[in-house]
Amino acid sequence: MAGEIDVTAAYRKYGDMVLGRCRTLLYNDADATEACQEIFLKLHRYRFRYRGDASISTYLFRITTNHCLNQLRSRRRRPEDPVEDMSHVSLSPVSDALINRVEVRQLVDQLLAGCDERTRECVIYHYMDGMTHKEVGALMGISGAAVRKRLFKFRGKVAHKAPSWMAS
Repeated sequence: MAGEIDVTAAYRKYGDMVLGRCRTLLYNDADATEACQEIFLKLHRYRFRYRGDASISTYLFRITTNHCLNQLRSRRRRPEDPVEDMSHVSLSPVSDALINRVEVRQLVDQLLAGCDERTRECVIYHYMDGMTHKEVGALMGISGAAVRKRLFKFRGKVAHKAPSWMAS
């Protein structure tokens, strides 16, 4: 149903989902928290534009993914300024799991460089979120066959540098 979104109710019900999605895509708690706040501010600002084509959770999932992908794209264009004084920061050992997550994120960023937005979304939803072609298509408003075609073209484009988990 179209109409105004109750942003407070949406935040209570889906805030954890949005924050989790931000963490998954941004790999940084501070950035994820900030992104989550920005997403709900946008939802509040544009609450009258919701057409009801998808459930609120699907709508938020898509907004969150797009917002985070835009942040990642922005990071590549303007790397953060170096921190001048790091003497107050205590360094603790980094776990292998964290290193692996960062490596995977960097690999995905490299593979997605130069891809159009729709293909980026298909790749993220399918390979990172484990969604089927049909689920991705439903979320993006395209057919499962269109998703399959985009993923096939993407795999062909990156075949020389793609990891083994991208074979399917």
